[in-house]
Amino acid sequence: MSYDEPPADRSLLIPSIGEILADAPMVSSLADDDAALADRIIAVSAANPAAYLEEDAIAAFTRIREADPAEYETLRMRLKQANRAIRVTALDKLTCSAGEANGVRDSLASQLTDLAAERCELWHDADGNGYATFDVAHDGGGTHREHWPIESRGCREWLGRLCHTELDGVPASEVIKATCNALIGKAKFDGEEHEPAKRVGRTEAGYWLDLCDEGWRGVLITAAGWTIREAPEPRFVRSRAMRPLPHPVCGGSLDALWTLLNIPEEDRDLLLAWVIESFRCDTPYPVLELIGEQGSAKSTTQETLRTFIDPNKVMLRGRPKSVEDVFVAAGANHVVSMENLSGISPEISDALCAIATGGGAAGRQLYTNGEEHIIEAHNPVMLNGIGAVITRPDLLDRAVAICLPKIEQRMTEAEHRQLLDNTAGEIMGALLDLFVRTLSKLPTVRIDAAKRPRMADFAMLGEAMHQSCGGTPGAWLKRYVAHRQEAVRRTIDASPVAAACLEFVAGGNRYAGTVKGLLERLNSLASRDSIERGDYWPKSPKGLADALRRAAPALRQLGVHVEIDSKPKRDGVHCELRQGEGYIGADGVNNRPASSQSSPYSRAEPDEEVEL
Repeated sequence: MSYDEPPADRSLLIPSIGEILADAPMVSSLADDDAALADRIIAVSAANPAAYLEEDAIAAFTRIREADPAEYETLRMRLKQANRAIRVTALDKLTCSAGEANGVRDSLASQLTDLAAERCELWHDADGNGYATFDVAHDGGGTHREHWPIESRGCREWLGRLCHTELDGVPASEVIKATCNALIGKAKFDGEEHEPAKRVGRTEAGYWLDLCDEGWRGVLITAAGWTIREAPEPRFVRSRAMRPLPHPVCGGSLDALWTLLNIPEEDRDLLLAWVIESFRCDTPYPVLELIGEQGSAKSTTQETLRTFIDPNKVMLRGRPKSVEDVFVAAGANHVVSMENLSGISPEISDALCAIATGGGAAGRQLYTNGEEHIIEAHNPVMLNGIGAVITRPDLLDRAVAICLPKIEQRMTEAEHRQLLDNTAGEIMGALLDLFVRTLSKLPTVRIDAAKRPRMADFAMLGEAMHQSCGGTPGAWLKRYVAHRQEAVRRTIDASPVAAACLEFVAGGNRYAGTVKGLLERLNSLASRDSIERGDYWPKSPKGLADALRRAAPALRQLGVHVEIDSKPKRDGVHCELRQGEGYIGADGVNNRPASSQSSPYSRAEPDEEVEL
């Protein structure tokens, strides 16, 4: 057969628009004529994807769109199903009326909004922030559920993919923005209210931990054990910087953890209690402070710890410039982790107090209006520095401060990374096993209310952990109290008022009277030159009263009784300063139990029993 000869099989020829019109049945109206032509075009589109672009076809589709938009959408979907190569967005543009301003863009945004609302669950939190929950297909089959804030990058990428695959469109940023705005309104006013969770959560079933893997799986931890679930009950949301936790392995061991961390043996049980406390979300968090000389692996220890709690693209952050920076970091992470600090300002210290126990910050949302943007935070906090970073008593009262010893045998970065990669799963499983045993023991732990420290929930958890590992009741609490006293003594010099009070009672003095009188007594101490007061020494009775209120909790831990009246009397505000119950002098600083007598994680003899 020559190339000029037509094929013998006429069915291989692509029909023209004229043939389509010739084959159309006789009809009685223009609307019927348009509908019949549209049906014929859809029928031949599998062989001729350009049939819908003929002038008569465009005119028919235009009239159908103006007369019956719903029928046009139906024909549009049928056309796309007939041949995936057909660009229905081009048909939208060609059939758009001349007077319709931004018709294509508005039409695409409307279509994308309707399609997204059908394919996802829209909901909001207590503050009215909108979220979307949708199914994502796996490459190898199956699906998993993801939860994203509607304005997040994850949701915007899903909308872009939905527009590309389902609407055959390439949405501009204006289309995505308009779609997000519409979905936020639907989520806020039509969706149900739920509580989002980040990394950790709790339901009636138990505690949950987001593995942050590609399948969006979670770990359920109860007093009976832990299991990995494909569809966690909490609605875990993620930031782009979050990274997966090590996959936990049953029957793991913590032995390799202490090779990876430079933690003194006597402080390991305190550190373990801090780690498993970070798996909870319904109690205040203690602040972990790592102190040590240069080269004591403070940052490596801190980064390794975070690997098992909240891995992140940036594991350690530098000193924040403002309170807002601290809350932004807390809002995007589970763990607030800062390194190489030489000190923190009073404002940052107050912010960390609020974050550890649960608080928030508010600021102007936009520079063009007066609305507030609120960030709520409740996060574990990790800090490290060469000297004592935490010096203010209110934050110190919430802290677990650990001094890292000098390293005798060093590992290379490659050796450390290889050991971590090889043992991470077993360590993660062992930490979950320890959490399970602690939860099982926790209901039976009792501590006298008068002996509970500031972080009472943490103390109960630590005591339960200690007893679940075979430790003597009361031993962990005793070490924790002694640890807090040591931390207070290391930082007491940062407060000249607290140092002066310690020196006052150490000489056997006591005082009961006005704050003004106490200020005069402290100013007249024979050894006043031994205390570096400077600009922070109070110049008035009111200044001394404020300083005493701030230092009182730390002083009480050292057995110094401080009381300040809340209301003034005729001669002024009264106060009392004296040695109290459990006073420990300077010679008792190091009266801390040795590690061989205190840790249930070694094979040593248990601690002596103390009364709970």
